[in-house]
Amino acid sequence: MEECPEGNVAVAGRDKGESCGEPSGQRFFFDGNTKRCQPFYYKGCGGNGNNFKTREECQKKCSDVKGGAATAIDAVCKSGAYAAGATSLPKPLSCSECPKGYQCEGEICCPKKEYLCNLQYDAGKFGDQGSHRPRYFYSKSFKNCMLFTYYGRDGNANNFETYNECKAMCMS
Repeated sequence: MEECPEGNVAVAGRDKGESCGEPSGQRFFFDGNTKRCQPFYYKGCGGNGNNFKTREECQKKCSDVKGGAATAIDAVCKSGAYAAGATSLPKPLSCSECPKGYQCEGEICCPKKEYLCNLQYDAGKFGDQGSHRPRYFYSKSFKNCMLFTYYGRDGNANNFETYNECKAMCMS
């Protein structure tokens, strides 16, 4: 279980396996929706090839998996915001499909500052077990970046991994 799943990663998904007396615990799988390595509970035996002991191993093996026009790592814009479609579609939208408020950056659609920084935060929907995590959004009301829990799927572009990424995009 050491190679990144070939082809459509979203189809491979995560497989908890089955209990068999072997040690169970947290593992990581490459999530085709978010283009990120996500934690899940592995039962100890079976499953599929989308199963890694550490996040680092998953990222190393899956960093060049093609997700359409962009690779897994490229689904996040230089600003730290998610590319259009990166959290809700099997692949990010290509530049020919950029929606209003987005612009082409490389081969993906990235949100414009004036659009992104005026969006209300959206916590998204539960993805898989353990996929929720702390993120930051820009609050127009407070003129500051605020912490929230992102549930792993959907949501919107006002969603940053770090306070500093949020600050650099919306407070500079």
